[in-house]
Amino acid sequence: MASSCKFTLSSITGIAQLESSEYNPNRPFSFDHNGQLIMTRRPPIAVILLVIVICFALGLLNVLLREPEVPSSFPTSLPPSPSETAPSSINSILIIGVDDLTRNAPLLRAIWIASNRPTENIIYLHGIPMNTVIPGEQDATLSDVFEWTYQTGISEEFIDHLYEIIPLHPTLTILLDDIAFAKTIDYLGGAEIRGRTLDGESVLTFLSLSWDQPEILIQNQADIIRSIIPKALGLPETPELTELFALIPDHASLSMEISQAVGLILPLRETPSESIFIILLDENNQNR
Repeated sequence: MASSCKFTLSSITGIAQLESSEYNPNRPFSFDHNGQLIMTRRPPIAVILLVIVICFALGLLNVLLREPEVPSSFPTSLPPSPSETAPSSINSILIIGVDDLTRNAPLLRAIWIASNRPTENIIYLHGIPMNTVIPGEQDATLSDVFEWTYQTGISEEFIDHLYEIIPLHPTLTILLDDIAFAKTIDYLGGAEIRGRTLDGESVLTFLSLSWDQPEILIQNQADIIRSIIPKALGLPETPELTELFALIPDHASLSMEISQAVGLILPLRETPSESIFIILLDENNQNR
């Protein structure tokens, strides 16, 4: 069961512009003339794992932003809203799950937003049900207006309505489909669900039981995130990531180059575990 806590959007409203981390050519990677990633020196393993986990595991970044230790529990209360004198910049990563990126019109599976105000060293993981009602409309939901193509990306209408619910403009947008998610579960050694270890395909079967129940679905997604945290912590120091990178672009998509994504995510490494919070909204935009 996902953590239940009282939360208002006052901690993220009134934000003017987001600050994206700029690409630094002095980092330990570059690209050849074919656009392939070249590692010029071994990067910190936390950086590589952080990018992969965010891309393909819907919110596992809280595992790899800190020293490798398993937290005894997740926080159940949130810190006070930032003061009015605090800087208004905030970074936001939109993580969208769909059924199949090779389809002309992939179906929406998941909506998560990871947000961070760097100067306050706090990260929020927002889980948003697919059936969240669009403000000002009685019947239309986020799922109804979701569209994505390789040419245009996510539709502006979807992004605009999502902003009405959580007023954050995404600095980075990540899409992954069922195949990418299942392969990541397998890569991590499976997920513990109700006392059983399930492989990626079995996890998808488990989630499919609640495809038509978005509020239950998002709770199940949050439970899966928690269950694979120990798996991520048990990864070797130099894991082989080729099979995960190979999922791009057929089964995963980034709105920026991998090197730029690393630049955006790198500053989050220092966030302490007690400053990372999971918040689940209901279909009426209320926190659970």
